[in-house]
Amino acid sequence: MPAPTASFDIQQCVTGILAAAVDYRLADYNGLLAGAFEALDPATLVRDVCGPVLREAGNRWHRGELAIVQEHLLSAAIKRRLGQLLETANLRASGPAIAFATLSGERHEMGSLMLAVIAASRGIPAIDLGPDLPVAEVGRFCRHVPVAAVAISLVTNPDVIDAARQLIELRRLVPADVPLWLGGQAAALLGPGQLPANTFHVRDLADFDARLTDLASRRSPA
Repeated sequence: MPAPTASFDIQQCVTGILAAAVDYRLADYNGLLAGAFEALDPATLVRDVCGPVLREAGNRWHRGELAIVQEHLLSAAIKRRLGQLLETANLRASGPAIAFATLSGERHEMGSLMLAVIAASRGIPAIDLGPDLPVAEVGRFCRHVPVAAVAISLVTNPDVIDAARQLIELRRLVPADVPLWLGGQAAALLGPGQLPANTFHVRDLADFDARLTDLASRRSPA
């Protein structure tokens, strides 16, 4: 993976992408995205470019400053590049995978995809199962493919999709020794008493990185 380029202006890149999205300049923001994906390591790319661009695009849509089609086009451009990066990083990864998904009713998938890219770039295979997935299907996957963890992204209010009930059912379907990692901006709305056994709230990227480090260290020979 590339090391961060000292001369790359991240803030200028983010500002330029958003400005181009407003004016429907698809070629311009695709060019800026290509430069960012080339210049930055995956963690920096996710934390400082993709995440801020997607959050601000969503905020502008809520304020009526971006049309739905503008936000969708920009999100799709980022998703395509993240998918390509994930595929490339997985070629160099080995060992049991982390499965990434969102619960049934949760259609926000970008956070899950971004974390999958970071995991794969750290040498841990990352399988993106996609959004809005019934927990029975996650369980079905885990019965056929050994996994080191299942990472669930939660952006929608947990009460809206009955996330607590879904997590309890997911815990029943996934092997007891496989931890469930719950992240996303709405994850903190679930209290510790609502989380089933061996289920952990991933607070932020630093926490996620620490869990990846611990997972990698347990794979290394003594």
